Amino acid sequence: MSFSEKNWLIITSGFAPVYTKADFNSPCTTDAVYGESCQVMDQENTWFNVKCEDGYTGWVKSFYGFISAEKNKPTHVVAFPDENGQFKPHCPFGSKVTENLPGSIQITDSLGLDQIIPVAKNLLGIPYRWGGKTSLGFDCSGLIQSVLNVCGFHVPRDSYQQRIFFKDYEIQLNETEPGDLHFFGKDGKVTHVGFSTGGAGLLHAQGSVKKESLDLDAADVNKKLLDIYLSSHSIQRKFHP
Repeated sequence: MSFSEKNWLIITSGFAPVYTKADFNSPCTTDAVYGESCQVMDQENTWFNVKCEDGYTGWVKSFYGFISAEKNKPTHVVAFPDENGQFKPHCPFGSKVTENLPGSIQITDSLGLDQIIPVAKNLLGIPYRWGGKTSLGFDCSGLIQSVLNVCGFHVPRDSYQQRIFFKDYEIQLNETEPGDLHFFGKDGKVTHVGFSTGGAGLLHAQGSVKKESLDLDAADVNKKLLDIYLSSHSIQRKFHP
C-alpha cells in the first residue's frame, strides 16, 4: 500500500540508516531505531523519505520496516544489556519495545538524571559509527541523544543543536556533575560533545565509547579535545530548575 494511504514506516530492523538521498552511496546522517515510527513524506521506488521522531529527515530503504496506518505504541526502551552483558543485534540499546516482547531483553521505565552515567557506562567499548545512535555504533551526539532519551529526556540530534538547547544553562567545567555536557569546537562551531562524569571527567564517543579526562595532569587526558574546549552545560538546571 502506498504512503498516501498509510503514513508511518515502523522500523523492524535493529536500526535503519537514514540517508540524505535515495541512494546507499549518499551520506548516512542518523539512525532510526527498532520500533520507531517514522512519518512517510514521499516515496521513490523502494525508498521512503521520512521524518524521524526527533524531527530528522532523510531516506530509508523500504526493507527496514513496514508501512502502517498507525504509529507504533512502545511501552519501554531498551537500556541495559542482557544477562550475558550483551545488547541483542536485532534489538539494540535505544530500541522501542512493548512489555510483552518475548525473550530476555531487559527493559525499563524512564530512569532519571542519576542514571545517565550508569547507563552510558554500559556502552563503553562500542565502536564509533558516523550517524549511529544504537549499541551497534554511536557518533558523539547520537550517544548523548540516545542515553538521555532512555533516561527520559529528549534533546536534539546534532551537537550544535544540543549546545543551543542547553545555552541558558552554561556552567564552569569544574562545576559539572555526572551527566552534564562538555562541548568542543573551533571559532564557536561545535564539532564534538561528551558527558561529564563529574568535573573534568569525560565519557564520549570518539573512536569508541570511552572514558577520558580534561584534566591536563591526568594520565588519560585528551589534550586535543582540551585544546578546543568550548563550554559545559547543566542537565540538572535545564530539566529540574
